[in-house]
Amino acid sequence: MAERAVPRLTRLLGIVTHLEEHGEATFDELGRHFGVTADTIRQDIDTLWCSGLPGYGMTDLLDFDAFAYDEGVARLVNSQGVRQVRLAPGEAVALMGALASMIASGTAPEAAQGALAALGAAVADATPVTVIASSSVDPAVVATLRQAIDAKVAVDVAYVDAQDRRTDRVIEPHRLVTVDGAGYVECFCRRAGDYRTLRLDRIARAEATTSPVEAKPRATQGFTLEPAYTATVRVRRASRWAFEDFPGVELREDGDDVVATFGVANPAVVVARLLAVAPNLVSVEPAELRASLRESAEAVLAAG
Repeated sequence: MAERAVPRLTRLLGIVTHLEEHGEATFDELGRHFGVTADTIRQDIDTLWCSGLPGYGMTDLLDFDAFAYDEGVARLVNSQGVRQVRLAPGEAVALMGALASMIASGTAPEAAQGALAALGAAVADATPVTVIASSSVDPAVVATLRQAIDAKVAVDVAYVDAQDRRTDRVIEPHRLVTVDGAGYVECFCRRAGDYRTLRLDRIARAEATTSPVEAKPRATQGFTLEPAYTATVRVRRASRWAFEDFPGVELREDGDDVVATFGVANPAVVVARLLAVAPNLVSVEPAELRASLRESAEAVLAAG
């Protein structure tokens, strides 16, 4: 199976960072560090050697010592500043807004506060970010859920639904997630006998039990809706990346194409991704998704 784009990109950037911090390293050493073979590291170096800044002239590319390369050693000569991530003020403010939203929702990791403070100091002259929380999350509830997730034990909660009905239930918490600024806990509800996604601001009480978690987390991570139907999209291999992060996707290579099969819960999200790789689309099933894609494409053409 071909390696997915995100893990490889992460490793490529990691190789550059490792070499800048620790100096040269053999392909075998890098392979052990990143959990891949020496041949894979050699291929990674070949890819990095052809990468660089826009313009991609000889002086714009990352450069390695060719003599060391022949000896199986990676020695970085010019990193082109790959490690130096520079954010425009607008990009920094957008990232600050996302971090502040996660913090307000109650699901942010501890490191989020430090990252937000560092960004704020770096863009002191930019427009400040203020997140107005639409609800209040009890920090004690969040702390109990985090501890229960780590300990893999069930939690006794009092939950107030959208109709203001209060119920007592025992849940097996799996993950904390944020959707549109609101925090949720993904869990298995023993009372309902099924998986549930509960809003954190509607949990009035949470007490950890000693009962171990029995149900496994859902296979897909993050907030998901039940798929309305299953889609099968054939696309040129160069656009494989567009489908790799779809929940529950199955990818199969077929010659020069990749066939992606996945559940569609929100057609608008899928259509937007399809439009992004439209020149490389070969086929789209079912007809329902094709109709949505055609409608959006016509709207884009009309707007132009």
